[in-house]
Amino acid sequence: MLGVSLGLAAGMSPGPLLTYTIVATLRGGGKAGVAVGMAPLLTDIPIILLSLWILHQVPEQVVHLLGIAGGLFVIYLGWETARSAQKAPALALDTEVDVSQALGRGILVNFLNPNPYIFWATVGGPILVRAYRETPVYAAAFLVAFYTLLVGAHVAIALFVHRQRDALQGGWYRRALFLLAVLLITVGIRLIVENGTAIGW
Repeated sequence: MLGVSLGLAAGMSPGPLLTYTIVATLRGGGKAGVAVGMAPLLTDIPIILLSLWILHQVPEQVVHLLGIAGGLFVIYLGWETARSAQKAPALALDTEVDVSQALGRGILVNFLNPNPYIFWATVGGPILVRAYRETPVYAAAFLVAFYTLLVGAHVAIALFVHRQRDALQGGWYRRALFLLAVLLITVGIRLIVENGTAIGW
C-alpha cells in the first residue's frame, strides 16, 4: 500500500519529467510521450543504488550540484520547445522528435533531476532497507507497486494528452507548446535557485 500511494503521488506530481512527457507527446505523438514516461524504468536502478550510497558517503552538496545541472538542462528543453512552438504548424507532429530521441532526453532529464536521488536517499531507501530486512518479498513488492503507479501515471497522462491533441485547433497547438516551454523554464529556474540556495550560492 505504501508503494502504491508513494508511486501515484510521484507520478502525478508536477516536475521536469512529467512536463517533458507532455511536451514529447504534443511534439512527437503518443509513442514519444510514453517513451519519456517510462524513462524511470531505465534510470532508477542506478539512481537507487547511488542514492543509498550517497546516504552514507557523499556530501549533500553533490546532490545539489546535480540539481543545478538538471535545472540548466530543463531550461534548455524549455528554450527548444519555445522555438518549436514558433515554427510548428498547427496539429503537425514534429518529425525531428522520434521515440529514441524522446526516450534519451527523458533519461537525461531523470538522471539530472535531484528529486529521485533525494527521495531514495531520504524516503524510499530507508523504506526499502526496512522491508528487505523483514523479507526480500516485501522489498520487491514495494518496488513493483511504486514503479507500476509511477510509470503508469506518466503513461496514462501521455495517452490522455495524445487523445486530446486533435482538439487543439489553429494556434492553440502552438500556444500549448509555448505554455509548456514557460513551465519547463520555470521548473529549471526553480531547481537552480533551490539547489543553489541549499549550498549557499
